[in-house]
Amino acid sequence: MENAFFERWLQVQERQTAALERIAIALERLAPEAGAPNWQKPLTEFKTFDWSSIGALVTQSDQYGPAIVEWGGKQFVRRSPDNKFGAAVWFSRATGGKDAEGRNLYERLITFKALQEVEPVGRKASGQLN
Repeated sequence: MENAFFERWLQVQERQTAALERIAIALERLAPEAGAPNWQKPLTEFKTFDWSSIGALVTQSDQYGPAIVEWGGKQFVRRSPDNKFGAAVWFSRATGGKDAEGRNLYERLITFKALQEVEPVGRKASGQLN
């Protein structure tokens, strides 16, 4: 009697497991792929950043430091243009998509940029902090 009960219980467990696996596959197909997180770090941390802390691996370096990193099975390339937006280094990759004007879409893994000076807390908020 106990053996029959156990076999029946085991069959129920196997069916439930199979159903859960089918549900998981269906949800993975429905859910959009999560993009890169675009972490923000101070520019001063770029040279000494611990890439393993975000699950990334440096796959190529040069005299400036990491040039290509791999995260989530994808490669992100270092970028650091001279433009009006200030000093920054980031790692990004083309997603394969295009915007309305036909330009490539990119996602960022991490951005290292100079810290900005913070503004003082406003009078109204300051009064609520005490």
